[in-house]
Amino acid sequence: MKYFYLLIFISIMVLSFSCIKDAPNDFDNPDSIWNPSFSFPVGYASMGMNEDSGFDTLLLLIDSLTGYPFWVDEIDVPMSYTMPFDMQELNDFSEEIISIMFRLNTYNGFPAVATGQVYFLDINSLIVDSMFFDGPLVMNPGTPIGDGETINPAYDQSDVIFGQDEINDLASVKYILIEGAISTQNLDTTLIDYYPAYTLDLQLGVQAELNMSISSQSSNSKK
Repeated sequence: MKYFYLLIFISIMVLSFSCIKDAPNDFDNPDSIWNPSFSFPVGYASMGMNEDSGFDTLLLLIDSLTGYPFWVDEIDVPMSYTMPFDMQELNDFSEEIISIMFRLNTYNGFPAVATGQVYFLDINSLIVDSMFFDGPLVMNPGTPIGDGETINPAYDQSDVIFGQDEINDLASVKYILIEGAISTQNLDTTLIDYYPAYTLDLQLGVQAELNMSISSQSSNSKK
């Protein structure tokens, strides 16, 4: 019966977000092994120098000694965003899931190098794991257009695959925390006034791959 619900679950995900690949033509074949996959979006974040992004807006005030905002003296400009992500919705099928790929699309709309990290949090907002094991992701700067009032964002795509052992470690995850930081090194002072209008945009999605033995599932579902 479990596999019946699993097939329904996959079908719903397919209709909503993606398509199943490599489905066997003959489901009665006793050697049929099916490796379907389904994808779905986790969330979108647009982070900037504002309260919603966890930025200390007091740093936007002008320092009377320098004539520049206080954030200019920071090593980098930190930002963050939290979105829900309940791993329990996938855990019911954990025996069939052989890998989960997290895909992060980034659009750096700041004319400076940015770094980012994705953290997996439990219900108490404690860190369970992180997406980038070797340290923060480094994002290239965007390109100013004209006088710099607008920016052509620098795009990048990063895929990180979690195997079965890592998936088990994520069992308690309820939220995803995205942290970003904009470097202030080599700052172009002619662009400072535009910085509060710039954004760092991120899209996060998931693809899960399953391993299903059709013949055994069919017999189990009849019991």
